[in-house]
Amino acid sequence: MKNKILLMLPAYNEEDSLPQLLKRIVKTYDNFDLNGEILIVNDGSKDKTLEIAQNYKTAYKIHILDIQPNRGLSNAMREGFDKALSLISDEDVLIVMDADDSHNPGLIPLMLQKNAEGADIVIASRYREGSRIKGLSKFRKFMSWGAGLLYRIFIHIEKVRDYTCGYRAYNPKLLKKAIENYKDKFIEEQGFAGMAEILLKLKKYKPVIVEVPFILRYDRKESESKMNVGNTVKQSLKLIAKHVFK
Repeated sequence: MKNKILLMLPAYNEEDSLPQLLKRIVKTYDNFDLNGEILIVNDGSKDKTLEIAQNYKTAYKIHILDIQPNRGLSNAMREGFDKALSLISDEDVLIVMDADDSHNPGLIPLMLQKNAEGADIVIASRYREGSRIKGLSKFRKFMSWGAGLLYRIFIHIEKVRDYTCGYRAYNPKLLKKAIENYKDKFIEEQGFAGMAEILLKLKKYKPVIVEVPFILRYDRKESESKMNVGNTVKQSLKLIAKHVFK
């Protein structure tokens, strides 16, 4: 039997984006004959996200983790990882992507190929040759680029250019090892800085990390942005300072 791919989707108020994204995921699973399942982590949504997840019909198994009330992305990732790792084995692959339809599931086969070649973490990177960003303001692009530059200068993980994109494929064995070690402190930072913190915590295990270029389709996003630029900057600077002066 082929190894399982579990796709984890942290979701908060994504009633408009989730149905279209699920269609794209199912199409990718079908086209590439993947042994895929889906885990939707509902982070206290106030719209119909949970209802849509519960009623979506597909041949692929959909697991639902309902967190109430909303506690933010970092908590959703922590609880989501715990649930995901209970559903898969060390030989399977865990892929995490945003639920707002800005990440294209069509990239999954390439990520799986890199995993099969020996990568412990595969990052869909906005900063590799061939990448494109569509639908994001110039200000947001600049802020994202600036944050990435700071991470590369002060944190510097080999082969990593995109520290905050959540679209990644993980080796479950690596995650289990880290979570067993850090326990509830595996992700302490709030918001998108938590994505960089995950890489920092996994760095000590000397993982093989590979980045693949991808097209960020922010123009397909139907829901309001969850990112508060000011808070994200503060959180990023706090994480960098903690790392530099620890």
